[in-house]
Amino acid sequence: MRLGVAYNIFDGEEMLIHSLRNLRPMVDFICVVYQTTSNFGNTNENLEPTLEKYKSEGLIDKLFKYEPKITKYEKRNLGLKICRVNGCDSFMTIDCDELYDPKEFNWAKEDFEVGGYDTSFTQMRTYYKNPIYEVNPPENYYCPLFYRIKPDTSFTFAFANPYPVNIDPTRRVNAGYSRIYQRDEIEMYHYAYVRHNLKSKVTNTSAQMDEISKQQVCFHFDTFRNEKDGALFIGLQPFDLKVVPNKFNIEI
Repeated sequence: MRLGVAYNIFDGEEMLIHSLRNLRPMVDFICVVYQTTSNFGNTNENLEPTLEKYKSEGLIDKLFKYEPKITKYEKRNLGLKICRVNGCDSFMTIDCDELYDPKEFNWAKEDFEVGGYDTSFTQMRTYYKNPIYEVNPPENYYCPLFYRIKPDTSFTFAFANPYPVNIDPTRRVNAGYSRIYQRDEIEMYHYAYVRHNLKSKVTNTSAQMDEISKQQVCFHFDTFRNEKDGALFIGLQPFDLKVVPNKFNIEI
């Protein structure tokens, strides 16, 4: 199969280089759908030159600049369309902070192709502040892995319920014949809260939070010392942490 990857990004580009270097050897095509102005009117002037640099280095095949719109699915459908017109028959829709173990990834890719699946899903391990602080126990929801590109493949709320697993509703397509991977088969390593700072992520999130809650999340991140402090996610969600090895040698 010809596997494409479609990234969506506005900020957090400090993690993108690690994800690109991780996936580039294992996939056939990489596009990035990006916006320099967020849906909330904030700007990221450093993003475009950073992406152009990565493209010149061969880490990205196609860049597409997106202007903010109301439609939630627009960016993901754009990535799907770009992968389709560039000859991909399968693709991944991901964000800049997602990485995979190469051995697990290559095995799952072959399993997906041989099995003739339409969609596949996996669970994740999430990290906070530093690549050595992992949420414990792991979160129990899923993320999409590989999607087969079919003539009617599209991101839409029409496939909200029923659905094989609990995932981000903006990442749902018609599930069809699904493969749900177990943790001992493959996991996604999610560096969602490994950032230089958290202010941009919190300010530009689509999750509904009042200003005081946003300040609390940022304050916890800024004053975090070690795993004993635990994590505080957007939405004031607290999590315990444990110390683990820096699996991908990530430096922020």
